[in-house]
Amino acid sequence: MRIATIGLPPSSLRIWTLAPTAELVLNGAETGDSTAFAQVGPVRWLSNGGLVVADAGSQRLLVFDAGGRLVRTLGRRGDGPGEFRRLDGLAVWPGDTLTTFDPRQRRLSVWHPDTGLVRSMNLAGDGSFDSWPADAWLWRGAVVVFQLSLVPLDSVPAGSGVRRWPTRAQLALRDTSGRTLIESARFDGPYSGLVENGDVRLPFANRPFVAVSRDRVHFGSGSVFEITSLDTAFRPAGIIRWPAQSEPLEPGEIARLKAELDRLLVQQNVPPGPRTALNQSFAPEILPDERPAIGRVFAGADGRLWAERFEPVRLGTALQTPGDRWTILEADGAPVATLRLPALTRLEDVRGDRVVVVQRDSLDVQTVAIFRIQRR
Repeated sequence: MRIATIGLPPSSLRIWTLAPTAELVLNGAETGDSTAFAQVGPVRWLSNGGLVVADAGSQRLLVFDAGGRLVRTLGRRGDGPGEFRRLDGLAVWPGDTLTTFDPRQRRLSVWHPDTGLVRSMNLAGDGSFDSWPADAWLWRGAVVVFQLSLVPLDSVPAGSGVRRWPTRAQLALRDTSGRTLIESARFDGPYSGLVENGDVRLPFANRPFVAVSRDRVHFGSGSVFEITSLDTAFRPAGIIRWPAQSEPLEPGEIARLKAELDRLLVQQNVPPGPRTALNQSFAPEILPDERPAIGRVFAGADGRLWAERFEPVRLGTALQTPGDRWTILEADGAPVATLRLPALTRLEDVRGDRVVVVQRDSLDVQTVAIFRIQRR
């Protein structure tokens, strides 16, 4: 197994930016549905230059051609085959095979943009109250399942504040009948805050990631800048580490996020009980000393890895702040550049020197846009 430790300061990398003007912008009006794009999920390129957009607000897949014309919609809200309760994961494979994962139904579905639903695989049997599949992908004729498990803890006595409730993560490679072929080593999953009457979400908890490419599966806890890769036999093939990417968690960032939460709670007339519980998410004893390093990771068709700088969870709202800085690495870990994005711009897919992003304006209106990368 190859271990690459990067010693360069992140500031030494070339800076890439987006071109001033988008090549294509979609605002949802193309669908004729005024509710479209209320909550845009993952967006992926198709082989013909078209796009498939996961419209999480309407629980549909929207298929657009390369010119931005809506070609068809796939799926709808519901519990049956081809229906979603929560449209989350989206991936595109050779031949434009699409896969989606619905974590509420624990269902992996396979689609084709021309013909619709091909088949579904129910992963509900892989879960329980304390262990569940969080995502899944087709890969080389098998299924990669990202599993999370709670770590058992005693309850918190009244008046004892808050403490971390960790989870453990693991990847499993299974055949299409559900039989486990091989499992990865366990790694740190996210953690919540355990309080006397339940648990609360923590804005600065780590966010584990998985990125699946043609011949590699990349994963990590997100706590530090470390990416582990599995080969086609699902065995460890390499680790990329970059210690200099670690950043201290600054009091100013904590204060800004808490002030935003306080404003939202007042605007939404949240009663004192839930308000107190949410404010426990910022208890000093629960905060890490360093910011988690990585939010999401993409694996490009050229083998490059794109790692997003972590951004904390905005409590009290479904609209999250995406990372505005992406680190690009060669497959062997050699640093390439840093991509800097405008504020409220979420990177979704990369193809050569073009990217597709989701942008949100000051009124929280979302659009999907294609830009060229300017390389300096």
